[in-house]
Amino acid sequence: MHNNFIKHFFVILIIFSNHSFGKEFEELFTIYVPIENSNKIESSINESFNNLVFRISGSKSPSNIWKIINSGSSRKDFIQSYSIKNINTNSYLEVNFDQELIINKFKELSIPIVGHSRPVIFFLINIESGSGEPYYVSQQANNEIDFLIIETLAELSNKRGLFLELPVLDLDDKRYLSNTNILSSPKEHLISKYDFDEFVDVKLTNLGLNQWLFSGDIKEDILAENYLEDIKKVFADHVESKIQSIYKNLIVDTSKTLLLDVTIEGINSYEEYEISKDKLFKIIAISNLEILNLNNNTISYQISLMGNFDTFKNTIENNTFFEIMAENSNQSLSLRFVK
Repeated sequence: MHNNFIKHFFVILIIFSNHSFGKEFEELFTIYVPIENSNKIESSINESFNNLVFRISGSKSPSNIWKIINSGSSRKDFIQSYSIKNINTNSYLEVNFDQELIINKFKELSIPIVGHSRPVIFFLINIESGSGEPYYVSQQANNEIDFLIIETLAELSNKRGLFLELPVLDLDDKRYLSNTNILSSPKEHLISKYDFDEFVDVKLTNLGLNQWLFSGDIKEDILAENYLEDIKKVFADHVESKIQSIYKNLIVDTSKTLLLDVTIEGINSYEEYEISKDKLFKIIAISNLEILNLNNNTISYQISLMGNFDTFKNTIENNTFFEIMAENSNQSLSLRFVK
């Protein structure tokens, strides 16, 4: 069972790491779902569409799915292509959805959207099992509890479309953690090595037979014979609550529109202009760009937006390609292009 999970987990890492750039999901509209055989394609397509709606809307509510279906559209209407991929001996259905059709349908039905820029939640999870030294869960699993935590984060990352990260412990980290004293902080050492938007600090302690205690950001007593299921539910519920909270500031209200003047400095060549323009168009809230002025290394645009000024500002702040230099009363933004 563990070997199968490891293969599944590495597939998710491939999907979400290799196709990402900074905090941006380049393949936000491509979904991978496990598939047993070709007879299951129909149900896998339905599952992939449901996962896409959860991912793009930032909400796990099925109501958005039914809004689309009840509007007269079928799930297949939005598919560009699909194929079965074999990765590490496991079969996955890769479904590529048409971004323009999806966005237009969301706008038509006033379904909120979360764009390509996705937050990072970093997890430090300290385990005291009672059978060895306390340790931090890393991306390398050693036991059932580790597998459960890694699997839960991988599943939620895949469905909700954001980065849920655990530390990667190298030899220096392991050496540092094994030699800590009252003058050193393992937590601060690990935190200092990562960039993230939200931090989750959890301790899980074994108090006896089938009895565990969550402390830190999660506070829960678990006493049950099937304690692994309870641990997973408590942990998954907390992660879901963090995702909902962090997405609130990134959700674009597709029923609203705005014209915004934006200047971008630091454009020193035609190549950089093309790259910066491409990154702007990756921001789903932007529906149109018009160049107003070009002066030395600064380009001024008038941008047509979905949503409001604050949402667009939050999107830029979660973007790794532009830095906000100044703003003027919700009517204009000055940005710097970050190479």
